[in-house]
Amino acid sequence: MDGSKSDEDLWALVVTAEQQVARARADFYQNAGSRRAVLSAALRGSAWDRGAALSFLEGLPSDVPTLLDQLVGISLSTGSALAARKAIAARNPQVTRSEVRRLVEEQLPTADADDWRRLAELHLHLNDRVALRGMAARAEGSGDPEIREVGQDILDWLSEDS
Repeated sequence: MDGSKSDEDLWALVVTAEQQVARARADFYQNAGSRRAVLSAALRGSAWDRGAALSFLEGLPSDVPTLLDQLVGISLSTGSALAARKAIAARNPQVTRSEVRRLVEEQLPTADADDWRRLAELHLHLNDRVALRGMAARAEGSGDPEIREVGQDILDWLSEDS
């Protein structure tokens, strides 16, 4: 520490920045004319844009249903998977569950074992036991031993949660 600012001064700067972000989010939410288009572009943008959009959607999830396709896709990426799952889960799962299931099902035929795991983690994050059981059953019939291993992991998760 250079000694010019106390710990309390540094913390006050953090709090001020958080307040500014909250005000900016509220202003964007209430006044943006094409909010969903901007958020969609941000999800495809730089890491900073994507991170800001995911954080925004986690806090104000009303736009999540219209952006689910992108969010499920992002849930496959290493760096943003958790943030995407949190954004999806922030919306009432009853609103998004069937669409998430459909989008995951579309991904599975071309997914590798890592993608299977991330998609299963999405269902786990949403506490969608029905979808997890379905994935486990599908994985069991796979010719890929790594996908079968993901299926066994899913069954282990389900048994731990019982």
